[in-house]
Amino acid sequence: MTSDTTYYQDNRMFHASACNLMGTRLDVVMIGVRQGIATALWQSCLDIVSHLETVGSRFSPDSETSAVNRAEPLSMVSVSPLFRGLLTDAIGYRTLTLGAFDITACSCAAVDFTPDGLSLIIPSSGLKIDLGGYLKGHAVDLIADTLRQGGVTDAFIDFGGSSIMGIGSHPAGDGWPVSVTDPYTRRSLRAGVLRDAALSTSGNTPAYNGHIVSPFTGRAVTGNRLSAVIAPRAVDAEVLSTAWLVADRDLRAAILPNFPTVIDEFVYN
Repeated sequence: MTSDTTYYQDNRMFHASACNLMGTRLDVVMIGVRQGIATALWQSCLDIVSHLETVGSRFSPDSETSAVNRAEPLSMVSVSPLFRGLLTDAIGYRTLTLGAFDITACSCAAVDFTPDGLSLIIPSSGLKIDLGGYLKGHAVDLIADTLRQGGVTDAFIDFGGSSIMGIGSHPAGDGWPVSVTDPYTRRSLRAGVLRDAALSTSGNTPAYNGHIVSPFTGRAVTGNRLSAVIAPRAVDAEVLSTAWLVADRDLRAAILPNFPTVIDEFVYN
């Protein structure tokens, strides 16, 4: 991981970025904050993401997720309280999205813990966990909470371009301007302003196609298909933007009442 920071003294703006976090780049901008405070808060942001990655990344061979995915059927795997909480929360979204969001690699496998909550019971069919479509949004929410607790009232968080949070306002206006672009044509599909809200986009690109698999059919979503959701919580926006890629219009209408705080959403294909 490489980290770069810049402090603009005239307007007390702090910009920091780091690469190779959850496979992508994290950018954080803070406005009206002293340099020392901003630097300490940025380190807290890095610590949050790094810790989540060591627990929840399926690409890290040493993560708890990878340990579960390697486990033999009918075995038990010790889990930390953090991992147990992430799994419980993420599994809850499968119910809220009526099955459209599933972290068990579209198998709808049961995720059960021992009575003491210290171990995960691997079902007879095995268990494959993929927290993609959840973990970045959760990280953005934790970062936003950390900045607010540190006294930051205006900030912008961009995690990989697909999970974004605007806190307060940009120095030049009310809120933070954002836009959703078609990755195939570069045409702007929707523009708006984030103020204490998150935007998540999910979909295919010319270089990255078919990475979302429908829990209902087991088939990958291919072609030029994109979804975007704006909500107060980044994890809600990220989960829904993933679910929207596999849910038809009727299913999306049935799911939305379970997320009454959603501000805007659309699907383009």
